[in-house]
Amino acid sequence: MHILINGINGNIGQTIQAQCKQVNINAIDFQAEKININDISAVVDFSSPEGFIASINFCIENKLPLISGTTGLTEEHQELVSIAKKSIPILIASNMSLGIANLKSSIEGHLSSISISSKCKIIEIHHANKKDSPSGTAIEILRFIENLPGSNIEGSIDVQSHRIGNISSIHRIMFENTEGITTFQHIANSRNVFAIGALQAARWILCKEKGEYSFTDFLNKKL
Repeated sequence: MHILINGINGNIGQTIQAQCKQVNINAIDFQAEKININDISAVVDFSSPEGFIASINFCIENKLPLISGTTGLTEEHQELVSIAKKSIPILIASNMSLGIANLKSSIEGHLSSISISSKCKIIEIHHANKKDSPSGTAIEILRFIENLPGSNIEGSIDVQSHRIGNISSIHRIMFENTEGITTFQHIANSRNVFAIGALQAARWILCKEKGEYSFTDFLNKKL
């Protein structure tokens, strides 16, 4: 299997390269001058909002599946996704770890088990070089909670972002009500978990029909 990586020199890109060597996947720089398109199975994008546009247009042109973990996407990018999914399979996820999926499941179970309203706070902490704030995962969790039927959240959800040192990823969700405070937390000790998830999803999407997929779609089939 050969994949193109857009953002190959970034933190996640380098981690994906290292994982590729362990699972017999050939990783090629998306920016390489010479690419044999017939050898490429998929494009994995962990670049930037601008890089995402280049990735998705390349995939549309060459009929290749796209896996993207790039965050900071706007309505313009979503319009491109709407176009792309008519011709290629595309999976976009701000976080590709099983841990975050389990976190969301636990939150759903907690909120469905209580009848009183709660205030909610999301705290996300990442390394000092992370550009987008709040993180794409924090936004994903925010929307997940807001759209849960009967979540009974009091007021708007408070989202706090911190950029400290070389921290990979911390997401803490707190629910406070008259009975006390309940906290859920996910800590990624390294970027390997995201790289492994991206490569597993890339293998999975090879046999998918055109359309837009989520990381939950992949997990539901995988698990």
